[in-house]
Amino acid sequence: MKNYDFKRRSLFSGPHFLGLLFIGAGLLSIASPLFMNSSGTLEKAVIVGVVAITIGLLVVSSYGGTLIDFKGKKVKEYTSFMGYKFGQWSALPVITRVVVISGTSKVSNTPNGISPTWSGEETNYKVLLYTDTSSAVHSFLFSNKDRAISDGRHLAANLNAAFELR
Repeated sequence: MKNYDFKRRSLFSGPHFLGLLFIGAGLLSIASPLFMNSSGTLEKAVIVGVVAITIGLLVVSSYGGTLIDFKGKKVKEYTSFMGYKFGQWSALPVITRVVVISGTSKVSNTPNGISPTWSGEETNYKVLLYTDTSSAVHSFLFSNKDRAISDGRHLAANLNAAFELR
């Protein structure tokens, strides 16, 4: 594989969850004339449903990410909207180490009227790309340990870098 594409999005939190709610509301609006007897017309229900589904798809399809071209030795921080990735390519510095670390932190979800309020501990895994300096030049956050290790090994192999698991 000549590219690595890290997408920063979560469908079940933040604005992406709101987009899913719009899609669900749109489907419900389109289906409502089938089981509700109201004075509204079928055309209104379909128009409202299509508009809600369109807004939901626009929200769900937008996210940020990082694209690494192994062959061209370049990197692009991008914003994706409807499948198009907007961002500028820049030269990828020589990566000498790829490190996977884990961290546990206390998290809580503040009440926002959409999602439930909860708190607890969460373990995340970071894949860090280092040059000869002591600070990471790129980092990727994962919630799944196996995926973080797999992606870290893949990056290390394609960048000819040492792999470390801490």
